[in-house]
Order: sequence, then structure tokens, then C-alpha cells
Amino acid sequence: MKPIFITLLLLIFIPSCTTTEEKIVPPPPVASVQELIQQSKEFNQPEVIEVTEGVHVAIGYGLANSILIEGKDGNIIVDCMESNEAAQLVKTEFEKINNKPTKAIIYTHNHADHIFGAGVFAGKDNPQIYSHELTNYYIDRLLNVVQPVIGSRSYRMFGIFLSDDEHINCGIGPSLDANDNTTRSLLRPTVTFKDQLEIEIEGVKIQLAHVPGETDDQLYVWLPEQKILLPGDNIYKAFPNLYTIRGTPYRDVKQWANSLDKMRYLRPEFLIPSHTRPVKGADEIEKILTDYADAVRYVHDQTIRLMNQGFNPNEIAEQVQLPNHLAQSPYLKEFYGRVDWSVKNIFNGYLGWFDGDAATLLPLTENDKAEKMIALAGGENEMLQKAQTAMEEKEFQWALELSNYLLRMNPNNENAKNIRYESLLQLGQQQSNPNARNYFLTQARETKGQDLNLRVKRSKKMVHAIPMRAMFEAMAVKTNPEKSKNFNKKAVFNFTDTNEKWSIHVRNGVTEIQSFALENADLSIETTAVVWKEIVSKLRKPISEITKGNLKIEGGMSNFSEMMGMFSEE
Repeated sequence: MKPIFITLLLLIFIPSCTTTEEKIVPPPPVASVQELIQQSKEFNQPEVIEVTEGVHVAIGYGLANSILIEGKDGNIIVDCMESNEAAQLVKTEFEKINNKPTKAIIYTHNHADHIFGAGVFAGKDNPQIYSHELTNYYIDRLLNVVQPVIGSRSYRMFGIFLSDDEHINCGIGPSLDANDNTTRSLLRPTVTFKDQLEIEIEGVKIQLAHVPGETDDQLYVWLPEQKILLPGDNIYKAFPNLYTIRGTPYRDVKQWANSLDKMRYLRPEFLIPSHTRPVKGADEIEKILTDYADAVRYVHDQTIRLMNQGFNPNEIAEQVQLPNHLAQSPYLKEFYGRVDWSVKNIFNGYLGWFDGDAATLLPLTENDKAEKMIALAGGENEMLQKAQTAMEEKEFQWALELSNYLLRMNPNNENAKNIRYESLLQLGQQQSNPNARNYFLTQARETKGQDLNLRVKRSKKMVHAIPMRAMFEAMAVKTNPEKSKNFNKKAVFNFTDTNEKWSIHVRNGVTEIQSFALENADLSIETTAVVWKEIVSKLRKPISEITKGNLKIEGGMSNFSEMMGMFSEE
């Protein structure tokens, strides 16, 4: 018995090193464009649904839902839409139900489509704002540090610039309200918690619990007396966005599955997601939550299994597909997340960017690779001909990749631009995943000169609420390495209204930020936090504020201008 036991232990605990055990079989399509069109029925008609007495959900007014919970003498709002305009549409409908004041607002997480209409719902009621303790951190990260890149990628993913003929939906909602006339408001959380919080608001007993999933700050709202669960974005009627192509910190999918377990063990009788329609009935909800958790676990575990066998991310993405009983669930169609994208993110979350192949450790530069690929094809004209042949044979992905090589070496090659445009267009029109569809179609427009710059307005109130550290960190990540490579100066900022002192030290391409006054500063700037935040946010001009006496500089205006010139987005 002992040798058999040892053999079993070895089989269990020693990972396989072979890369030949699994046969790579491309997964079949799990949805069609026609099914994506049918998905619009989830939200294409704006409406407020009474889920049960005193609890209502607004669907179809924007990308996300907003939920109204009626209390004795006031209302509780869970999630607030993506803009003031979308929020006002919902608030108008909620006021038809009752005109009680808003006593509390709950953010299920930090995403823009859940928080940027808060000012409209609050009005003059001064409600408490509840969230997880991490929410503020992620709001500041989104608003300041990575806003430019997340913004442009989000506009592609949600199809902001597409026409009605091109744009079907966003998978979990009709569209994202974002244009040059969009305004936003943000109320900072006033009550936060770490693990769990039990409260009673206007006679309604509420439990808030931290359940990381789509975001690290995700929470659920549980109404124990009515057995109503509001899961935020941890579940919606689409395969979960275990990775989003707009970009995100690593989403811990193992935690996501565990969070789904926490929710299903509550045995809810009503499920009200923050996207897509509510569900009634404990048994149906149990099956939905179980399938959802199982799908997340399956993708995680199979990715790790194949990682341990030595497969790289692309190889694993080709192999992992949901088992039939999960793939057929209407809650797991790939109308938002995709299994293959999720696989690559899990790999990166555990092992980072390196795929294990020495050939990718120190790769050629993109220009060198393009140059050599064109030479291998026999020259620019020959590669162009191969790209045109690929288009004729409907090998649109190959045509797109070839056009990329051509345009990298010759950005003015109009024939290559046309191939890129047509291949993006064809690829986009074939996609049943709206994120992929919208991205392809938007980049096709960019090939023809589409500008992705939106000037969505930040209110002064929003700007004033940004912590000073976030303002300075946003400046630091704009440090221009060429301009500042031989620069070495310090500036101390004295904010008279908040009694704060902050310092910037730009030296040889690096910017150091400190929340105290550095010694031997070259510049001393005195102003208020309000004025400086508006200057950094381009709501005020420095010259005007100096003239008005609101910005005082010791050390010379030329030195100040030179230092501010070190920070640019280019």
C-alpha cells in the first residue's frame, strides 16, 4: 500500500512540466450578433420596476441601474448613474413614486457609472454617503492618475463615438452617457467600513458587506427582513468582466467567486443587480449565483492547471472554454467579459507579463520587428499585396496585423490605412461581444481621423473634493523626461486655507512629492487649496491669479513657469 500512496501523492502535488498533454482546440462561438441584438431587451426600454413593496430599480436610463429603497420619512438611493443628466431622468421618475428627501446614498463601488450623478440625487438634502473604505482611493486614482488613458480606452469600449447604426448596446446597459455636454457631480463618502456594517436608515435594516470582485471596493447591500440582495457589479446578465479592455488593476477572480458564495448563502428571494434586470425567486437566484461562481472558478482553476503544465497565455486562452451546462446559461453569454481575455489576466495576475518563452524576454523593438517583417515579405509593396490578398480571402485579423507593420514604418501609406480601416470594420461587425465590437469600430473611425477627446465637465465642487496628494501625484506622472533630464529645483507650496505645506522636487527626470516643506527650496508659492486645484484642473489661469493676488511666488516667475513646464502629457 505504501508505494501506491506515495505515487498518488506525487501525482497530486508535483506539477506536470509537459506541454503536450492537452490538444489545443479553438472554442466554438457562444453567442451571435443576433443574440447581442436580443440582449438589448434587458434594458432598451427605460423603466422603473417595482421589485417588491418599497424597492424600485431604474433600468435603461444609462449604463447602470439606480435603486430606490423607500424608508419611513426618507429614501435610500443605491448607485447614482454616470452623469447629472442621466441621474435627473431617474430622479424625475423616482419622484413620481414619492417626494421624500434622500437620507442616504450607497455606492456599491467606485466606477463612474455608479457615482457621478450623486449630486442630483442628494439635491439639498445633505444625505450620508456610504461606501467601502477603499472607494475614495480608487476614485482619486481614476480621476487623476490614469484618467487620460482610461478615458480614451473607455470611449472605444463603450462606443461613445459610434452612430446608432453601428452601436448595438454595451452588453450590460444601452449606452454610456458621455459627450461634450455631459456634466458630473461627486459626493465623497461620509461613512465607510472595512468588512461589514449594519445600519438602520428610516426604519430599513441594512447590512453592507465587503465582497471584492469586479472591484476591490465592491460591497453588497442586504435587506435581511425582505431577503433582498443588491450585489453591485459582482453579477449581471452576461459573462463577468474578469478583465476589462479599458484597463484595470488585477481583478482577483478567486475572491470574486468567494464573494458570490457569500451572497448565495444568504439565500436571497430578490436579486437586484446594478446592471440588467432584477430576479425573483430563491431557487432561480440560487442557480444563477451558483452557475456564476462556478464559471468564475472554472476559468480560474483551468487557467492555473494549464499554467502549471507550461502553456503560455495565448495557448491557454485557446483551450479554456466553459463546459456546456455553464456556456448555455443566459447569465454567462459573453456579452461583457470574455473567457479568453479573462485567462490572460489570470496568468498576468499570478506570473506577470513574461510568458515563459526566452524569445519574449528581450524582444525586438516594434519598429525593428516591423522593418524585418516587411523585408521578409519582400518589401513594402509585397507586404501590401499580401494584406490585400488577406482582405480578399476574409482573413481580416491577418490583414489588420500586416497593416500595422506597414503603418509603423510608413504612417502615410494610404493603401495600408484603407486596409486597416476595412479590416477593423469587418472584424467589428462580426463581434457579438459589444466591448470588442465597439473597440474595433471606433478604431476604424480613428484610422479616418476620429478625435477621441471629450471635454466632459468637472464641476468645481468635484475638483475641490480631490485630495491634494492626488493633485500632486497627477502632476508627477506627467513629468516630461526630456525637458527635465538636466533640471533640479524644489518648490514649496503653502496653502493658507488648509494650513498644508506640500513640496515638489523635480530632479533629472524624476518628481518627488512630499507633504511637508523641503529645505532650501528654489521657489515658494503661497495660495489657497481651492485656487491651486482649479489651476491644476485648468479652471483658472496662473497669470490671472497672480494679477489678482491669489497666487504669490517667491523665486521668480520665470523659474515658476520653467518648473510647471516640466509637466506635460506628451
